[in-house]
Amino acid sequence: MQKFKSFVKQWYILFFLVITYIPLVLIIMISFNGVSSRGNIDTNFGVPTFVNYLTLFTDNQFVTALINSLLLGLIVTPVVVIIATVTCFGIWRAKKMQTQSVLLASNLTIVSPDAITGISLLVMFSITLIPLGVDLGFFTVILAHISFGIPYAIVVIYPRMSKMNINIIYAAYDMGYGKTKTFFKVIIPYLMPAIIGGATIAFSMSLDDFVITNLVNGSFQTIGTAIYSTRKGIKAWVITFGAIVILITLVATVILSIKKSIQIKLKQKKKGGFRY
Repeated sequence: MQKFKSFVKQWYILFFLVITYIPLVLIIMISFNGVSSRGNIDTNFGVPTFVNYLTLFTDNQFVTALINSLLLGLIVTPVVVIIATVTCFGIWRAKKMQTQSVLLASNLTIVSPDAITGISLLVMFSITLIPLGVDLGFFTVILAHISFGIPYAIVVIYPRMSKMNINIIYAAYDMGYGKTKTFFKVIIPYLMPAIIGGATIAFSMSLDDFVITNLVNGSFQTIGTAIYSTRKGIKAWVITFGAIVILITLVATVILSIKKSIQIKLKQKKKGGFRY
């Protein structure tokens, strides 16, 4: 029994990692398969080919959906980050009840089912925008993505905001900085790592979302809605695009891990250099 427990402790993490990554590896492998006459990916492994990568940007559905998603993310992300940053700064020195209320509202939005969030937004747009002649489409998708992106950015940014020493701001005031200059020259640089994290999450959520987008998009197509429209047959561009995203994420993760490892070693070496 003791040997079994020791075995589980040593290998259970590896086991779950293998289960997690096997589907991702399969996506990459299948992306090198051939294509049927309908443009669907061939799931039977044969001679590897790069045809899917070479013809990826000739698929009009993919190109249109990708441009729409990137444009959407580039509009939504800055708005989400600005609102979330100002909100975090606003509740930083507010009363505890006000701070907790904002954080609770953010958490409730995050844990709410996407279907409920999407329906509530659809009802709101039907009552407010559609009677004014604004149809469901690009504009309503922007509003929806800003709506569900802000709580995620707040959750990422506020923990760093809460750790900021108020004396830093007082020091900036003593140096002659006004409130606006202090905000942009002191607070924003301090929050920048969290702001980048919030922006990354907001952009990823916008690029990935399907349920909410599908309820408020009208005829506007994003990557998420375009992928779902291929459910009757897995298109080659879906697999190829997925493989590219996985490879980019893998390479970025490896680079960041190596960078982190180098930084740790340099710090250890620097500390060791001061020993007598």
